[in-house]
Amino acid sequence: MTSTVLCKDVFGNEYEVNISDLEQRIGVYAIIIKEGKILLTRQWDGYSLVGGGVDKGESLEDAFIREVKEETGLDVTPGKLIYHTVTYFKKDEASKPKQSFQFYFTQESVEGEISNDGITRSENGYTNDVAEWIDVKDATDIELRHSVDMKTVLKAFEKSL
Repeated sequence: MTSTVLCKDVFGNEYEVNISDLEQRIGVYAIIIKEGKILLTRQWDGYSLVGGGVDKGESLEDAFIREVKEETGLDVTPGKLIYHTVTYFKKDEASKPKQSFQFYFTQESVEGEISNDGITRSENGYTNDVAEWIDVKDATDIELRHSVDMKTVLKAFEKSL
């Protein structure tokens, strides 16, 4: 086993870090597609999937519901797990490197109006806009600020149908 891993930040910069410096993180992400559009959040100068970290003691499903509500204002019922992976990332050069165990779910239902009233103080550092519905056919051409690329996400979604 190697003693270092390559971490990427949201802008594609790469950092070689010692495994002993990694913090572990569990993340859950929502693949919400309706009428040919995928719901994405604004992050920095691009977009990201809706979702984030799972709190201690929280189930993946509860984190899914909470993260979607915080970032979009919508009420959702989790669907099925369609993809999972491990990534290594840093928010920026100064941040601690993370080994992220990521779980991607569809939704059974989605209700309500989009708002960013639930955005946390931490999330305010990189987003100040509301979530948007983006045409799936255009989604692979946008600047995605996420550690898994849009083609992988959409392929997993298609396989789940």
